[in-house]
Amino acid sequence: MQTSQQLSSGHRNANEDEDDEDGGESELLDLAIVGAGLSGLMAAKTISEKRANIRFRLFEKSTHPGGTLDGLKTRWITPHHYHAMNLCRELQIPLGTVWRQSEASEARRSLVSIGPFRKRPSGSQGANSFMSSLRDLLVRLESTRFMAELDCLCTVKYIESNAQNMECFLQKKLLFEASRRFFRFLIKIGTGFYPAELTVTACLRLFRSMSSVRDLYDMLTLQNGHLQPVGSPSWDVLIERLVARVGPEHVTYSTNIVQVEITSDQRSDIVSLTDGTGRRWRARFVILAVSCLDLVQISILPEGPLYFHQPDIQLGLWSMANFTVRYPAPYWRDHGYTGSIFCPAQCLICYESGRNQLSGTYFSPLRGVLNDTERHLIRDTILRLLRTNFACRTMQKPLEFGLELHPIPFYFDVFPTFERCIIFSSTNVSCWYRGFINGSIQGGVRAAILALLEIRPQTITFREVTDMQCMHFKYFRQRSSYERVWYSLNLASVSRFLLGVGAVLLTYGTYRVLLKADICSWWSNR
Repeated sequence: MQTSQQLSSGHRNANEDEDDEDGGESELLDLAIVGAGLSGLMAAKTISEKRANIRFRLFEKSTHPGGTLDGLKTRWITPHHYHAMNLCRELQIPLGTVWRQSEASEARRSLVSIGPFRKRPSGSQGANSFMSSLRDLLVRLESTRFMAELDCLCTVKYIESNAQNMECFLQKKLLFEASRRFFRFLIKIGTGFYPAELTVTACLRLFRSMSSVRDLYDMLTLQNGHLQPVGSPSWDVLIERLVARVGPEHVTYSTNIVQVEITSDQRSDIVSLTDGTGRRWRARFVILAVSCLDLVQISILPEGPLYFHQPDIQLGLWSMANFTVRYPAPYWRDHGYTGSIFCPAQCLICYESGRNQLSGTYFSPLRGVLNDTERHLIRDTILRLLRTNFACRTMQKPLEFGLELHPIPFYFDVFPTFERCIIFSSTNVSCWYRGFINGSIQGGVRAAILALLEIRPQTITFREVTDMQCMHFKYFRQRSSYERVWYSLNLASVSRFLLGVGAVLLTYGTYRVLLKADICSWWSNR
């Protein structure tokens, strides 16, 4: 539901649109920002706070600001997210912890969360229970160590060039197939690509904007406290205050930019923007603050930028189904579970989102339009997985079931500027499960500083330039010698070493036996 402020701003935008039809093309903006999501609003806020008489406007294709600031966990941040925490403090938005498993009540401490290294309730029996527990322990140990290695490889000043395929890298570093399957899923939902589609260098660069790979894992398993505005289940208050800072008169809604063309004027290059209805605007510089799914739909003339590449939809997961299920009672607690599930093998993430309510995401290979048949199929699959994980048949009989299907976002690299007129904001920095708010804020700040360097360079401070260039280093920390030794060891290397040593010892032992039996002499005499 739109607020009165949005409705009034929409009325003003309608009047502005009428003016645009008469003389919008003759007006020359200093800066046009495509997308009024969190990244675009943050760029506009940075520009407006300079008070440098810069003529700018935001173009949003929907009827309200905020962009894709919704969905399971995409809105949450942690205390490690530096830029998001600073923005909330500046806008005086108090944050509270959503839920922290370690701070749960006494009644919850006996309950079990289902993680990728499945935890079983106490009392589970079986002939192979010891071997299964030992294997789960080794998989957990190996995966934890490899997360530490990825963090160390990402948090360096320069990422070393490594053209090796990331899938081969996983095969080399990980011994158990369960560990490889876990990281395939983690990389897919964190970057939008499968390891087979990336080189090691490309994967590390995509991970670089994260505060930590470990933070991503903790977020998905709800092991860390996640923050959201106090007294509000959503981040609408953040969007409202950003729009107030920018000024509603600078935002034009219901304007879907489909073409961006660089044309030459007498003095400099001018960028022309065209929406779906044929209306045109002109600007000296343009910030494209839209998602990668929308960015590839914009025609950039006369020659488009060199993108990374789109994910291969034939490899597997392509869609995510966000669901909310409400039951008469929390049946999962009666069976010894907290309601939290992070199961890469089943492509399922779930958590307790309210009273007698579960929310989560199910990842599927669906690539077409969601019709009633597909909707019922996904619904039955989710309920069956909930019943199986919580060992409770009544989980298939909810009171309410809500479902929304979205494509899995993907991210790619482009040059920070394109022809020095078009600046990309939402590539490789805004992220989905790895801190969407923080990544979008980073992208908006960086794009704004790049634009100011071209429009009003005298307004930029040295600190802002270094902050833009070293943005990701705020999340880096010096690794101890223990950590470096820890991540340099892995079970796969140890197993290969032991196999090599065993082969050498076996060969040597066979040789000694042959000498002792004097078989060589017997063979030569014969």
